[in-house]
Amino acid sequence: MYNRWGEKVFETTDQSVGWDGYFRDRAVDPDVFVYYLDATCLGGATYFEKGNITVLR
Repeated sequence: MYNRWGEKVFETTDQSVGWDGYFRDRAVDPDVFVYYLDATCLGGATYFEKGNITVLR
């Protein structure tokens, strides 16, 4: 997940781990963050999705 300046604020390869809204041990300010999901499934099928998440406090 990236902020509006292109800085990576979250990344994981574990589907059970989610973002808690913190970056560098601080809660992020309200903003829009962009995500990219690039997955390869068992059997070789690939999946790509992008979108955004809006943080409201």
